Amino acid sequence: MVLENFIEYLGQEPERNWEVALYMRGFSVRTPSTDAMVRHAKKYAEKGEAELALRLFIKVLETDPDRTDVLDASAELLAELGDVDGAKDLLMKSVELSPNKGHAKYVLLGHLEHGARAVEAFERGYDLLKVEEATLDNALDDRSEEKREVRNQISSVLTAIAKVFLTDCFMEEGSLDHCDRLLDQALQYDPDNPEACQALADLRLTQNRRGEALLLVRRTVEVTHHLDDGLAPSYDFRTVTARLLVELSQYETAVAILKELSEEDNEDTEVLYLMGICYILLGKVTQCSKALNRAKELLASGQGGNDSTSLLEQIDALLARRSVSEDEKRTFWNPRWWVQEESGKAGTANPEGGAADTAAIGKDAFQVALPAIPGKSTGVQEPPEVIELPV
Repeated sequence: MVLENFIEYLGQEPERNWEVALYMRGFSVRTPSTDAMVRHAKKYAEKGEAELALRLFIKVLETDPDRTDVLDASAELLAELGDVDGAKDLLMKSVELSPNKGHAKYVLLGHLEHGARAVEAFERGYDLLKVEEATLDNALDDRSEEKREVRNQISSVLTAIAKVFLTDCFMEEGSLDHCDRLLDQALQYDPDNPEACQALADLRLTQNRRGEALLLVRRTVEVTHHLDDGLAPSYDFRTVTARLLVELSQYETAVAILKELSEEDNEDTEVLYLMGICYILLGKVTQCSKALNRAKELLASGQGGNDSTSLLEQIDALLARRSVSEDEKRTFWNPRWWVQEESGKAGTANPEGGAADTAAIGKDAFQVALPAIPGKSTGVQEPPEVIELPV
C-alpha cells in the first residue's frame, strides 16, 4: 500500500516533490526501484491513464536515461497524446542506443514518418522481425502462438509499407506493382489481416479489377466481424471500408457501417454525405434528405472549414434530385478522379506509376474538396500540452 501511495504521489506535479519526501520519511521506507515504477507505469497505460504513466516513465528516465524499453514506451504514449515530434526524438535516441534490438520502435517510427523515411523505418522493423522469425523456426513448429504472432506482425509491417506506396510514394515508377507484391506477401503471412484485405481491395479498384475488389472488401467486413474480444477496427478503418463499399455499389452494407460511425460522431460531414449518396441510390429519398440536411446544418455552422461553401452547393444539388442513377453517381462522388486524369478514361491505372490512396484519404472523392472534422476521420488530433522529457 505504501508503494502504491508513493507511485500516486509521483504522478503529481513536479513542484510537489517535497511532499513526497516528507511523506516517505514518515514511513521510513526507501524509494521504489525503477523496475517497480515501470511496472506501475505499464499498468496505468493499460488502463488508459497515459499522462500518469508518462510521468512515471519520466522519473525512470531521470535516473536511467539510456533505458531503451522506457524510451520506446514513452514514445508510444507521446504519439498517443499527439506529440509526434517528442515521440520521434525518443525513438531516434532508442535507435542510437540499440539499433539492432526492438522492432516495435521502428514500426512506430514508420507510422510517424512520411515517404521514403517511413519506408526505411518499416523495412528496418521488418528485418528485425525476420530475424526473430528465423530464430523461432529453429525452435518451434508452425502452430506455436509465439511464431503466429511474429508472422502477424510481419504482415502488418508489409501492409504499412504498401500503404506508403499507395499514398506518399504513388508517383514512383512501378509503385502499383510493388504495392501488389507487398500486399500479396502480407496476406501469405496472415490471411486474416483486415488492413491488408482492405488495402488490396483499394488497389484492385485502382486496377479496374472490380470483381476481385468486391471479394476483398467483403472479406474485410467478414474478418472485422470476427476479431478477438477487445479488438475493434478504428473509426478511420471503418470509414475507408464504407467508401470502398459505396464505390462497389454495396449500399446496404455501407449504410450499416455509416450508421455506426454516425452514432459515434454525429458531426462527421463525410459520413453524412456518404449516407445521403447511399440512400438516394437505394431510392430512399426521405433518409437521403435527412442525412444531407444534417450535413448542411453542420457546414453552415462552420464545421466544414474552408471548403464548406463548395460542398454546400454539392449537397443542394443532391437535395434537388429525386433519384440518381449508377451512371450519375460519379457526378456527385468520384473517388478515382486521378485515374481519369492520368489515363483519360475511368478505371484504368497508370501502369508505370502509382496513385494516391483516395479511398483512404477521401478528400478529393467529391467534385469539391471534402471538409474534414478535426480529430475524426482524418486522424488529426489537437496537440496537448507538451510534456518535457529528459534526453
